[in-house]
Amino acid sequence: MCGIVGYYNGNSSPDDINILIDKMNKYQEHRGPNSSGKFISSQKNFGLKMCRLSILDLELGIQPMHSMDERYVIIFNGTILNSPELRNQLENKNIKFFTKNSDTEVLLNILIHYGTEGINYLNGSFAFAFFDKKKQKLICGRDRFGLAPFYYLHKDNKFLFASELKSILKSGHSNKRLNRQSFYHYLSLLWCPGPETIIEDIKKLQPGHFLVLDLINNDLKIQKWFHIKFATDNSKNLNEWKESILFALKKSVKRSTLSDVPLACGLSGGLDSQSIIAILSGEKKLNTFSMGFEGYNEGPLNELNESRIAANYFKTNHNEILINQDDYFKDLDRMVYHLDEPYGGGLPLWHVFKEAGKKFGVILTGLGGDELFGNFGRWTLLEKTYFNLTNNYYQFKTLFFDRKFFFKDSLKKKLLLDKNIYFEDTSQFIFERLNNVNSRNIRDKIFNLDLTNQLPDEYCNMTNKFSMANQIEARAPFLDNDLTDLMQTVPYNIRTNKKDFKYLLRETVREILPKENLYNRKRGFVGLESQAIKHNFKYIKNELFNRDKIKKDQIFNYEFLSNFLESFQKQGKYTDKNDIFMKKTYNYKSLWSLIMFQKWHDIFINT
Repeated sequence: MCGIVGYYNGNSSPDDINILIDKMNKYQEHRGPNSSGKFISSQKNFGLKMCRLSILDLELGIQPMHSMDERYVIIFNGTILNSPELRNQLENKNIKFFTKNSDTEVLLNILIHYGTEGINYLNGSFAFAFFDKKKQKLICGRDRFGLAPFYYLHKDNKFLFASELKSILKSGHSNKRLNRQSFYHYLSLLWCPGPETIIEDIKKLQPGHFLVLDLINNDLKIQKWFHIKFATDNSKNLNEWKESILFALKKSVKRSTLSDVPLACGLSGGLDSQSIIAILSGEKKLNTFSMGFEGYNEGPLNELNESRIAANYFKTNHNEILINQDDYFKDLDRMVYHLDEPYGGGLPLWHVFKEAGKKFGVILTGLGGDELFGNFGRWTLLEKTYFNLTNNYYQFKTLFFDRKFFFKDSLKKKLLLDKNIYFEDTSQFIFERLNNVNSRNIRDKIFNLDLTNQLPDEYCNMTNKFSMANQIEARAPFLDNDLTDLMQTVPYNIRTNKKDFKYLLRETVREILPKENLYNRKRGFVGLESQAIKHNFKYIKNELFNRDKIKKDQIFNYEFLSNFLESFQKQGKYTDKNDIFMKKTYNYKSLWSLIMFQKWHDIFINT
């Protein structure tokens, strides 16, 4: 992984481009401590810069990289895991390479010879900027599931892009205004859904999309290149599916080890991480990392016993991270800074990456495994109530959205001051995205919803930002092209099961995992932020949500917010007693979402 930035200004002075890309790159230097490089166009109206975390071809894979005829230039963040195969294909067409095994040079030649169609050949995580000096056209693309981030701003005859939002926010060209609709969605989701961001004039290039900017006329076009398409194959029985899935998983895991730097693996008691280690352990001695919390018995906050069983079974060099409450929250301001946008989810991966990043350059994770294999029955209640037939919004809102997500739309209207602003209800927003798929089946719809929304905007974003902050590249074998393509052909009633939500993966890897860990309960990688811990309410009420500050910011209804905080201080929860349809009790995750937003606002907006 690396950090990339770019700046086009149709009315620039000769020094503007150079100064600004230096400034933008400085804010994401943590993404690439090994080297940096820049390109300024001959017209002096466009520039590229990057900072590199060296993973492949450590000596020759420098960027920006130019084509041999000097017509094209590219900067690239990520790893093309099938670059060896693509290189062979290109060499068979008599295309010459000057590097040993640089995936950047492979990507450069793919785009030169196939154009944007070539993006479909790429397997891995990527966000790139490819510039044709002759045609004065910039092409930027992003991988299928948003493993690599890409932010941009386009207005006033200017175009800026970066791997991190902060680089654009601090460029001096953003209005820095809060996107209130995005914040409205955040309160329910705990993450900000694309293509919008928490900042009004900064956008995300969506996963599976590319953009083309014509610098001659400042014309920007965005196109989707990847679609989830269900193509059910009813010709296989369960045993045949297990065989096909295990074959694809083995290929993806081995492909994910492509690296010229030392590699580690995350290890929990779950099926996903253990499957990765089971596949690799026969070939090499693995280094594994697990985490638990001091003072907690076996359960959601302590899977160390299950991890030890797996580590011993696979004979890994195992590292345990045992952490207490003070240490867990010690880096909180740094986490908020590196996340770029408000995030109310769990933080344990920060500590795993922080420890692993001291010695290793790549870490394999189980990211995407839940979403591919049914996501633990999020569809069950809707299916029981015949949602496949009704597709009714109010049924979806009551039985799914209001139960699965956090702030209900009705409570947000009390919490926020924006009484005169029309907000699209988050429940309606998610309902429309649920139906954006070529299937009427609720299990397929949830599969699509999770892979195209929460996975990229929450889990991939958090994983990328936390790993890059600690100079280690996190990879996701479960999101490999071959495996994800295959899972779109598995019939929904084989891919998922009402009684054993992850049975298909369990059956697939049954013979390669330790039997003691085969039926471990799903616990999730949760952290202390979701627990009934002893919060410092003196700080929360008097400093973080200081009355004068909240009144000045004009975001929250201070009186309602104060009552909400008071309820948590006294009762450890808030119950919305005025809810006509279904009383909802708000737990510590709801309190945490407010804390994390206000911390973000203080760090990025109030300073």
